[in-house]
Amino acid sequence: MSVRDISAAEWPGFLEEFSRGHRAWLTTVDRVHPGSLAKVDAVERPLRSVTPDISARRVVGIEIRFQADSHARDVIRIEAPTRLRVDETAEGTAQGLEIQDEDGECTRIRFRATPTTDMLDGIAPGELPRT
Repeated sequence: MSVRDISAAEWPGFLEEFSRGHRAWLTTVDRVHPGSLAKVDAVERPLRSVTPDISARRVVGIEIRFQADSHARDVIRIEAPTRLRVDETAEGTAQGLEIQDEDGECTRIRFRATPTTDMLDGIAPGELPRT
């Protein structure tokens, strides 16, 4: 397990790929402000996307969205992000993200399970047609 910094110039492309690769994974999101206890925003909700909000060619916010039927808050927004880090397994599979804002608050995105890519079929349970 290792944590790797993503350079700000790479954020839009990295987050797009991350969102595609982790779509509908069961996700827990918590926030930790220096000197405070963690605040949990979502527990095991199917992820829809982690999207940068870009203004003047700069990421000014990052939004975490969940699948429509997940009963989670519609959007979790991180204003003025300053650092993006990915937590990876030894095999290089992302098992979480850390987004730090200008106030030092850290938003953590974690998954219930981290399967290897050869275990996935490309269709998430939340994307199957309803019968």
